[in-house]
Amino acid sequence: MATDPALGVVIPALDEAGTLPGLLADLSRLALPTELLVVDGGSRDETVRAARAGGAVVLRSRPGRARQMNAGAAFLAAPWLLFLHADSRLDEFALAVIDRYVRAGGPDAACFALAFGHPGRFYRVVEWGQRVRERALGLVYGDQGLLIRRDLFLQSGAYPDVPLMEDVILNRRLRRMGRLRTLPATVTTSPRRYEEEGPVRAVLRNIRLVSRFLAGADPAALAAAYPTRRWPARPGAGRTAENHAGPSRPDREAAPATLLVFARAPRPGAVKTRLARTLGDERAATLYRRMGRVVIGQVADAPATVTVCYTPGGGEDEIRQWLGPGAARYWPQGSGDLGARMSRMFDRAFESSSRVIVIGTDAPAVDDGTIRRALEGLDSADVVLGPSRDGGYYLLGLSRPRPELFKGIRWSTGSVTGETLERARAAGLDVTLLEVESDIDTAADLTPEFARALGCEV
Repeated sequence: MATDPALGVVIPALDEAGTLPGLLADLSRLALPTELLVVDGGSRDETVRAARAGGAVVLRSRPGRARQMNAGAAFLAAPWLLFLHADSRLDEFALAVIDRYVRAGGPDAACFALAFGHPGRFYRVVEWGQRVRERALGLVYGDQGLLIRRDLFLQSGAYPDVPLMEDVILNRRLRRMGRLRTLPATVTTSPRRYEEEGPVRAVLRNIRLVSRFLAGADPAALAAAYPTRRWPARPGAGRTAENHAGPSRPDREAAPATLLVFARAPRPGAVKTRLARTLGDERAATLYRRMGRVVIGQVADAPATVTVCYTPGGGEDEIRQWLGPGAARYWPQGSGDLGARMSRMFDRAFESSSRVIVIGTDAPAVDDGTIRRALEGLDSADVVLGPSRDGGYYLLGLSRPRPELFKGIRWSTGSVTGETLERARAAGLDVTLLEVESDIDTAADLTPEFARALGCEV
């Protein structure tokens, strides 16, 4: 974008191909510089295709609305965030209100009045009831959207990782802080759940859930009483031969995936040199050894052939002794900069695989679930990228060799992810992002959580 986005819109989605186009069309009329991000929780319909067609960036996260929204907020850099459900619609007045509110730069978060996209009188009564609950009990739901400054979102603790009521919990927190107001505009939401369950039954169920929540019930227990919406995948959903280069799904099953794990012999003074400035060469090397073993153990059950790509060339015995039997193959990386070595390993892996993923040995958050999400992402994308908090990436997945993604990149800088995305866009490639994670390059990256996982002290 020529202008940095002032607003980042986060839309969590799961099988929302039918609703996304309308919302994205509405948002395309915003006058503000805006970045649209659809955070997909594992859709089996054409949600990802609909998101891209509507001008949105796609991020694939673990399922769960709170996780999806927090993952989107972590990726976007805009100073303002707008959280919307995929079945929402915004009229011209609402768009104008958003524009004015963001440009005014007010300190408070804001939600909208709730409306249902149905002419029936029953829904006007439900809307009235929500206004009463909002005033009397401070209950504001995710259907009402949330427009919030990034710094306030972080200050408020983001969305709690619970399976239900995550929006109510955050909004009540903002209310207690005196930092949530209602804008003079509406978000129109779909009445589909009411129509599917029966309007009266849905209202009674909502009253029971809210009453139990206010009485202190665990959101996980409440979620068991809240019916999920998940439609079967439609025939032909996902990647097709007509709209994507690369093998079709049957070919993918015949040709297994390969997971490349880049590793360097764990010698003091040769690994984790930035970390060594604080911990010393020996401790940094010891930590690197632990990270490598943790990562290899965590990806052992991934549906891919684990292949360690090692350097220096004569260090295979040392690497095998370090990482053990968790890898099926060991390949020397060869010479050249990081880009040349990765490109070479991808070329070799594609001789026997239809999908190839590369990771390092310094991202303890990566596990077999991460690899599965990346492989699923490649069903509807040419490139899957896992961005790191420092501007690099901890994972790159490809559906065919893409040497242009490795040439001329300024490696070991904070611009690696941005430059890679620019190359992918210039080549007309579809990209799916994964959640932002941390790799361990400095002592500041070694959080208490990572320290516990690695069995060491911060």
